[in-house]
Amino acid sequence: MSIINSDNGLSKASYDIIVEWVKIILPKRNRLKKNFYTAKFMIKPFSLGYQKIDMCSNFCILNYLENVDFTKCKICRHARYKLRINRGRTLVAYRNLKYFSITPKLQKLFMLTNTTRHIKWHHSYDAVDEVMMHTSNGEA
Repeated sequence: MSIINSDNGLSKASYDIIVEWVKIILPKRNRLKKNFYTAKFMIKPFSLGYQKIDMCSNFCILNYLENVDFTKCKICRHARYKLRINRGRTLVAYRNLKYFSITPKLQKLFMLTNTTRHIKWHHSYDAVDEVMMHTSNGEA
């Protein structure tokens, strides 16, 4: 595994190498995408956006809301950004958190009437006493 890992996580080329290896193991007619680009292109319509929030490399604080302007952690005094020489003015945080908001996903689910009916089923169906028709009827 150390051959295909880079210092900053799994690279696109590493992903492609792993996918090639996995495709050998899977049956011939599998639907696994052949590389990183095609997999990313397939997921794009789902709009799984996220918000990137910088954090202390020692997991002390999130640089969010009132801490957004800090360049050092107020608890351990560790620098927020990596020291980059001859790389331009782009600031790169040591660690960051990817926050996936659930609200837009739930809104998309409830926009479709068929999906809404299935989601609300457990609350609205008529249960018959003493008869277990679904696992949700059982006691906890």
